[in-house]
Amino acid sequence: MVTLPRLRCPGCGKAMGPVKAKEVPPANKYEDCLRRCEKCRIGATNAKNPAKVKYLRDGQPAEPTPAEPTSPPTNL
Repeated sequence: MVTLPRLRCPGCGKAMGPVKAKEVPPANKYEDCLRRCEKCRIGATNAKNPAKVKYLRDGQPAEPTPAEPTSPPTNL
């Protein structure tokens, strides 16, 4: 059994982990991360060495924002 150490979420500072797992798959996206902050939707890759951990954001699309006109149309 492998234990991934506890880390702090870079967004809110909440603890993520520690996590015990039989297998540690590579994490290339948020859903693959064993350590996650559900509040911030940030995951820590499954590296055992904290120096090699990268943080991944959930890839959910953001709400579209309406475009603002740059200048009013002119009739010449």
